[in-house]
Amino acid sequence: MIYVIHAIQIPQDEERPLYKVAIENLAGMQAAVGGYIEIIDLGPLTASLVLDEEGKLAQKPINRRATLLFWLLFPSVRHHDVIVGDVLIVGYPDKDGNTTDVPTKVVELLFETKSYKAEFQTYDDANKFNGNLMRFDDYFVAANYALGKAESWSAVERCRVVPAED
Repeated sequence: MIYVIHAIQIPQDEERPLYKVAIENLAGMQAAVGGYIEIIDLGPLTASLVLDEEGKLAQKPINRRATLLFWLLFPSVRHHDVIVGDVLIVGYPDKDGNTTDVPTKVVELLFETKSYKAEFQTYDDANKFNGNLMRFDDYFVAANYALGKAESWSAVERCRVVPAED
């Protein structure tokens, strides 16, 4: 039986767009990232990044888009760690430990959302995110903006990028 999962490829080369890809097996994942795989769970997205385990040793270039996503979700790694090389986004493993399809909500967020906004959570209100009127056509441009504001505003504890519904 051939086991196929649907994933999103984030090329390191920003001239290349993100694209959906069908991966047949472990060898397919290794080919997509260019080496032995390492998996990083993306928590709130119920998805995982698949990357080349030895990418940094091989001095692969930084994957800025994957790094922005990583930094948005994990503030403690900002400016301490980066993602390199081509990357896949896949779903969490199933009960048998098999990698699953990238969640529909992640596909919708990255491919079907027309406009994005950045939201910020401050230290004085851990239960609420606030935004502004800025809107972006690209998730990663919005992520870069959010991270820049989080760096310059000392009151910001967390930031995120969400669809703009207005």
